[in-house]
Parts: sequence; C-alpha cells; structure tokens
Amino acid sequence: MAATFTLDEVRKHKSKDDVWMVIHNKVYDCTKYLDDHPGGSIILREVAGTDATEQFVDIGHSVEATDILKELYVGDLAEDEHAEEVEIFRPTFEKVAMEAAIDINKVAKSKIRNNIKKTVAMSSVIASVGAVGLANGWWTGPEWALAAVTTAQKPISQLAKFIRAKFAQNGGSSKLFWWGVGIATVVELSLTTAVTTWALSKFEAQKEFTHFPRSRPAKKERKVAILNVPTSSTTGPAVKPPVKVIDPANWRKFKLVRKVLVSPNVYHLFFALPHPTDVLGLPTGQHIALRAMIDGKSVSRSYTPVSNNSDLGRVELLIKVYDKGLMTKHLERMEIGDQIEIRGPKGAMQYVPNQYAKEIGMIAGGTGITPMYQLIRAICEDKYDKTKISLLYANNTEADILLREELDGFVKAFPEKLSVQYVLSHADDKWKGLKGFVTAEMIKEFLPPASDSTKMLLCGPPPMVAAMSKNLVSLGFTAPGTLSKATDQVFLF
Repeated sequence: MAATFTLDEVRKHKSKDDVWMVIHNKVYDCTKYLDDHPGGSIILREVAGTDATEQFVDIGHSVEATDILKELYVGDLAEDEHAEEVEIFRPTFEKVAMEAAIDINKVAKSKIRNNIKKTVAMSSVIASVGAVGLANGWWTGPEWALAAVTTAQKPISQLAKFIRAKFAQNGGSSKLFWWGVGIATVVELSLTTAVTTWALSKFEAQKEFTHFPRSRPAKKERKVAILNVPTSSTTGPAVKPPVKVIDPANWRKFKLVRKVLVSPNVYHLFFALPHPTDVLGLPTGQHIALRAMIDGKSVSRSYTPVSNNSDLGRVELLIKVYDKGLMTKHLERMEIGDQIEIRGPKGAMQYVPNQYAKEIGMIAGGTGITPMYQLIRAICEDKYDKTKISLLYANNTEADILLREELDGFVKAFPEKLSVQYVLSHADDKWKGLKGFVTAEMIKEFLPPASDSTKMLLCGPPPMVAAMSKNLVSLGFTAPGTLSKATDQVFLF
C-alpha cells in the first residue's frame, strides 16, 4: 500500500537539494530530476513543497512527462487534504474548407482560354473549308468531312494555295464562291457557339464541393429521423438544442431541489439546472467538481453524476456520507433550496462507442459504482453501441448495493450487452450470490481476458483498487499508470 503524506510533511522538502511536490493529489520526489528537467532546475525549486498541479497542467506536459513521474512517485496526499484535479481543456479543431483551396481560374486561366481558342479556330476552319468545298463540288459524299479536317490541318499559306487551285479547276465561278462563303459563315458561327458553350460548361473548377451530388446514398439503417421539430412552415417557434451549462474553468451555482435517503448513509441528490430544458453537458465517463465553504475553508471534491445528458433540467448525484468526509457531511446537512458550486467536465476517460473497446470489464466497490453506471447506461441505451460489459460489484451487505434495481433492469433488457455479479463480504445465509472479496479467480471466471480489444475499469476504496490492480497484472493485464490515461488497459477512476 502506498505511503501517505500530509501537506505539512511535503512542505519540509523544499530545500535546494530536496524537492518534493504534489501533483494530482500524489506526492513526488523530484530531487534526482533537477538536472534533467528541460526547463531547468529553478522551475522545480520554485514550486518545491507545494501542490504544483495547476502549474503542471498549465504548461502542458507530454505523455513522456507523465511517464517520468512514475519513477518519482513516493506516495499519496492524505485524503482529507485532497484538492480537486486541475484540468485545462485545449480543444483543437481543423476547419474543412467549403470553397476550392486553389483558384484554378487564376492558375490555369490562360491555358484554358488558349485551348478554347484553338478549338473554336479549328472548328471555324473546318467549317469554312468544308462548306466552300461542298459548294464548289470539290468533294462529295461522306468523305467530305475527313477531307475537310485533313485540309484544315495544313498551314494557312498552303490552305490559300489549295483553295485558289480548286477555284482554278472549277473556272473560278463567282456565284458558286459567294454561295459557299455564305454556307461556311453560317456553319462556322453555329459550330463556334456550340463548342464554346460546351467547353465553358465543363470548366467548373471553382465550384464548391457541396454543390455536387453524393457519390452514394447513406445507409438506410443509419439515417436519423428528427420528429416533431417545428419549421418555418409551422406555427410554433423553432426548437433550440439543449444548453450545456457546466464550464471547465468557471464555477456555477446549482440549487438542491430534492434529497432522498436510499440506504444507510447514502443520499440521492437532485440539483436543478438554470432551465428545465438545459443539460449538464458531461461527456460519458467524466466527472464534475463540487465546491463549498466549510468551516471557513474552501473545499472541493469530485463526483460522477448518475444522470446524463438525456436528463433535462437536472443533475443527480449518489453520495455516501463518511464520518470524516468534509464534503459528504456538508451535502448531508444541505437543505432544499441551498446551493452548491459545480464545474467540469473533468477526467481522463474518453469513451467513444464501438471504438474504446469491444469488451469492458468493471470492478467496483461501494459508491465506486457511479462512473461504471454512467458508462453502462450510455452503452445500453445506445442501440448502435455493440460494446459488451461485465461487472463485479463488491459491497459489505446486500443493503449496501446501490442502483441495484437499475442494474438488474439493464441486465434483463440487454442480456447480450451486460452481465452483473454482486459480491458481498458480509453476506447472510440467505444470500445466493458470490461471497467474500473479489479474487483473481472471480475475475478470470466472470470478466473478459486480457487482449488488445479489452479494457478493465476500477473504482472503489484505495485498498481494493490496489489489490485488484495486482490481480489483473497476474492475469496478463498491463499495470495501470500513476496518472490515468484514456489509453490505459486498466483504467482507474
């Protein structure tokens, strides 16, 4: 089990050659890394003996930096001194150009114009030679077109000689000549207009790609139907998308509107959002931070809601009250109408349906079921998500099992997606399920084996999480990191 340190103990390690600090509620001895730090040792010495989480996140460290932290880890910060995890979101987006990226008319304008000119000029010559020849009887029948093209390809000087020779052979009839010129002019104008119009219609290089039809239709089974949405032709106002109310950088106050005691020391709390149609805006698998002034001190803790973005106008929390828990005791004392500060989203989990994993194994203890339930609900309610989930849920007694009715309902409705095994450490004689503590044998029997397409999620009391991590490593899983990453095979909430 990891060592535990208080902030006072960490503050003692802030000399020139003794540099400790706290990052994400974990304690690190950075002394041996002073000379290797890319930014120089002075940066580390400035935050020695303090909680440097905010500075660490603000600078924007790489995955390599978090790997280095593993080697410097010496223990955890005492639980009653935990601060909220500081996370700064820096989303980047690539804008897809809706207009042609290259001005084709500017780049190739002269080339296109010259090609059209050549085509029009050639057509004019062919028409003229052909018409004049027909009028004067130089050729007859279908061979006239080939002869005209062949003749028109000659240089202009040779064409002049050719025409004069032909007129000489036919007596140079003035009447026939002007008749031929008239026909040639009409044919030339007709061909010129037709060819020019056709050529210009084909050169649409500057047309936006959205103007062209799709190469193939969308699959029928993936079409989205939007029902009962008023349009400009209906009498009602346009329906706006729900407003997401939480902010990762700013605290907002939310009012407690309902409070239900669901089991000994466990409360189901309902906080109202600003408007009945608002949504919290929390991505699946992430959590929020709560903050309150308690005994004159600002205290914040992280919690995972059991509600999601389909629950309009509210956020729901399931919390267990601990004797020494500053925040849980405060929540227990809250009256209807009291307010709490919330901000988020927070957390390293980044769940994407059908991409995160084919199979997910979960081991939860007590209130550690809340992040698991959030994922279970999202996967089961999404008919296109084919991810399979297996859950081992540990508690002391049957009365301690939280969200049992909801979990059993999902198992009954989606047996192909979800299986749940309850494990009780203090079961009575009537209990027919698993007894004792979660073991490697239980994991092997009820959860998916280690593979590239499998993820294992853990959440519960620290001793339990530490024991389960060891069990999973013995079964072939990669040990979880000190700081959880979305790509971890074993992810710790």
